[in-house]
Amino acid sequence: MSDFRRLLRQAGLDGYLTADRLEQRYLSGIDLSDGEAVFLITPRKAYCLTKQLIASKMTPARAFLKTEIVPYGGMLEGTLDKIKQLGLKRVAFDPALVNLEQGETLLQAGLCKSSGLIGEMRMAKYADEAAKLRKACQIAWHAFEEVQPQIKTGMTEEDVRVLMAVAMHRRGAESIPFNIVCFGENTADAHHTPSKTRKLKANEAVLMDFGCFYEGYTSDMTRSWWHGNKEPAEYTKIWNIVNQARLVGVKALRAGASAGAVDAAARSVIEKAGYGKEFFHTTGHGIGLQEHDRPILRAGGPDVLEENYVVTIEPGIYFNGRWGIRLEDSFLVTKSGSKKLTQK
Repeated sequence: MSDFRRLLRQAGLDGYLTADRLEQRYLSGIDLSDGEAVFLITPRKAYCLTKQLIASKMTPARAFLKTEIVPYGGMLEGTLDKIKQLGLKRVAFDPALVNLEQGETLLQAGLCKSSGLIGEMRMAKYADEAAKLRKACQIAWHAFEEVQPQIKTGMTEEDVRVLMAVAMHRRGAESIPFNIVCFGENTADAHHTPSKTRKLKANEAVLMDFGCFYEGYTSDMTRSWWHGNKEPAEYTKIWNIVNQARLVGVKALRAGASAGAVDAAARSVIEKAGYGKEFFHTTGHGIGLQEHDRPILRAGGPDVLEENYVVTIEPGIYFNGRWGIRLEDSFLVTKSGSKKLTQK
């Protein structure tokens, strides 16, 4: 919170208003639902305007966030009254995080637009955030180590999805934002929904993309392999190309590298092999309070990586109707390179 107050002073702002639950989680460490509170942060103090029902949830943040009760449905109006009471002249909000009606109300009340103030801060992780991300990655990794040997011919995609969900929950996961299990031709569907009827055959491709939340922070990893003892030479060839693209992408990770340069490094391996059209998504993305966050590692991506960003590297090649391969790990960006989080 103190760093954000400093940012407000640097920006010449008297305050910042947010009703976005992710921003509220970031600022307070408390998991609120949409519509449960409005925060008003000034260079000196921070306020949470909420209803009586929610007030007790804010107790852990009382040392730095003052909770004030307003009538049900009157949180935004109560916050605008608080701005007048404090005599704040230049208060900002992020227009991307409010609906049209709310935006019009805030502008009419004299607030100004300011995009990405907290979004920019969230890209670089504090030590406690990095520790939570590392734990989330370890939970997913160990769950996969447990589940992969249990995957047998005849199981459905849904059977495996449930095994993974249970394994992650048992290790401390709060929730499972995504848990993709694909067999055969479904591995070519980048974001396939696991089927309750599609059974694993004796020899075919498998792809699993999964992650979990731990204390508000997520993990993300993907594994692809051939199930059975008759792996086609073509599958082996493509797997090795994707793996080489992954390794080159990881090598390009470091503070000061642009998001576009990292994408280009991994993508060039696949394009040179002749499969550029079969790699149709970004090379990676940030993770944190969301499973897909900034920066986005895409062609021409303008973001420049900084120390303590956490991003994925996930190249893939997909042949529609046949099979696909994606390999993904999560990394903490350092001054000279990166540290892999999706490992023991």
